[in-house]
Amino acid sequence: MTKKSTRAPKVSDVLRVVHEIAPPHLAESYDNVGLQIGDPNAAVQKILVGLEVTKEFLKEADQTKADLLITHHPLIFLPIKSITEDKPGAQLIAEVIRSRRSLIAAHTNLDSVPNGTNGELADRIGLQTAGRKIFRPNRPEARFVKYCVFVPKSHVEKVIEAVSNAGAGIFGDYSHCTFGAPGTGTFKPLPGANPYAGKVGELAHEEEIRLEARCTKAVLPRVLRAVREVHPYEEIAYDVYTLEPDAAADPGFGIVGNLPKATTVGALAKAVKKALGINSIGVVGDLKAPVERVALSTGASGSLLRDWREGTADVFITGEMTHHDCADAHQRGLPVLLVGHWTSEVIVGERFAQLIRERLGEQGFSDVVVTAAKKERNPLARL
Repeated sequence: MTKKSTRAPKVSDVLRVVHEIAPPHLAESYDNVGLQIGDPNAAVQKILVGLEVTKEFLKEADQTKADLLITHHPLIFLPIKSITEDKPGAQLIAEVIRSRRSLIAAHTNLDSVPNGTNGELADRIGLQTAGRKIFRPNRPEARFVKYCVFVPKSHVEKVIEAVSNAGAGIFGDYSHCTFGAPGTGTFKPLPGANPYAGKVGELAHEEEIRLEARCTKAVLPRVLRAVREVHPYEEIAYDVYTLEPDAAADPGFGIVGNLPKATTVGALAKAVKKALGINSIGVVGDLKAPVERVALSTGASGSLLRDWREGTADVFITGEMTHHDCADAHQRGLPVLLVGHWTSEVIVGERFAQLIRERLGEQGFSDVVVTAAKKERNPLARL
């Protein structure tokens, strides 16, 4: 039984939970995820989860008295030089700041986990869970390396905390995953050195721990900086080993899976409209073409067509694509269903809220209220 607690979590506690669900190292290099606005130490009583910050979303935050906002689309995406309220985006930033709310974004990192946006879309349209695969595994810099650093016993806990906060040592539902092996390090400080232990000109023997943690190539520079801040040595001895990727476990964009039974593009389009509650859908290709295997990716995923190979699937479902990507699909004879960017992603709200609610409860924060936004509106209307 989960132990209930009346202690409110801090924003940093919720951020840690969000990053357990959607690890930040899975975000694309162009993205901006994590805590965007607010005080990491502020207490949290009520959370509102939604697709993006809009006037309607902030109004609902007022009505629900939410003090923490969590969205899929980052409010602060590109670098900004000023926050002046003659610009729509800056108006929203200023309003969040004035309300003293905090804002967390989980964008392409939520797209890259099986239980995120793409998992929700796959479940909605009825893809079989058995045999699902990732459409496009994450970029090479998301591959894993093993980071090994030699630490005096007095500083092991500090280094574990540093590498973990930097994004290393994450395995599924677990963080702070390291392995330490004891040993003896030797060194002789030369003239000009300022050693933490030992004396200049004398051979020193220091009891050390060889500490290992797994991280991605993208996260490694951040890990090195974090260790530098807490490690007592002037010269830090460490090794980095490249790990062979595990294709079966590798996260990434999109999902490929089978329908319960074969159908046609036209029949699938009707079923998808019903499943998503929409009245229209964009179609590229022959409505009579047979379909059994489906590839999908939420949002604007036309770029994934570059990873398309014959036999990948019978149809591709996404939110939106450019004209040229549609023309390319048509030229290839690849059927495509376009359900709308907003439609393909807004559906994840309740799932994301439930995951956050469950994780907080497991950590003793059972009293915090986590609500999925119900009044968001698609900015693009179809007549």
